[in-house]
Amino acid sequence: MEAAPVVTELPRPVGRCLHRNPPATPSAFYRNRLPLLLAIGALFAFFAIAAAAASGWLLLRWDEPIQRWVESQRTDGLDTFFRQVSGLASTRDVLILAPLLAVLAWPRCRAVAIAIAAAAVARPLLEFTLKEVVGRDRPNLTRMVHGEGYSFPSGHVMAAVALWGLVPVVVGLYTRRRAIWWASAVVSGIIIVLVAGSRVYLGVHWFSDVLAGLLLGSFYLLGVEALMDYLHRRHGCGRDDPAEVTKADASALP
Repeated sequence: MEAAPVVTELPRPVGRCLHRNPPATPSAFYRNRLPLLLAIGALFAFFAIAAAAASGWLLLRWDEPIQRWVESQRTDGLDTFFRQVSGLASTRDVLILAPLLAVLAWPRCRAVAIAIAAAAVARPLLEFTLKEVVGRDRPNLTRMVHGEGYSFPSGHVMAAVALWGLVPVVVGLYTRRRAIWWASAVVSGIIIVLVAGSRVYLGVHWFSDVLAGLLLGSFYLLGVEALMDYLHRRHGCGRDDPAEVTKADASALP
């Protein structure tokens, strides 16, 4: 009797390093949407010019009614909530979380760690420069917290984007499950939006200030991504960045 042929199971396709091939990136989003990218840049430029001209007279046509309506919705519960949310992008939290992210990234990918450190240093410099150039005063209706310096753009929003926007990158260094990466991206996005809303609710920024911070943040993440790509090409990801994962790791992929 002829022996039955031995069937050898082919190995499953292995996955690539998730942080090098994430499900979504700013550059991938804008790659085929150049008109949108140009429109966002033009809109930010319009906000900056309008905020600098005549003490932001044009922007105040809608900023002030929005600010008064938001302040009319305040409650004790919302006051507590938005105070806590705003703290997620405070100087204290940035000084804690940014080094923590860099330390977590360093053993897995030095390129990511360096990019996080560079983003943490460059963000306040960019913020200070823009605020000094534009020179827009903060709202002076009913502030709930103290705000220092000029108002445009919102430094808290820029800090939230530069900080929480990089959390999924670090998560991608420790997992190859796309669902976990997406969960971290969604949570980070919610935190960024809530921080933006909190600055208007607390009365320390106009609506256009936080919107400008979000628009600028999208460009900021593009710059950080470009820096990471450059560092990856030049230095690689270090000893823990295999081009392919092991068969055991691949079995965990969705």
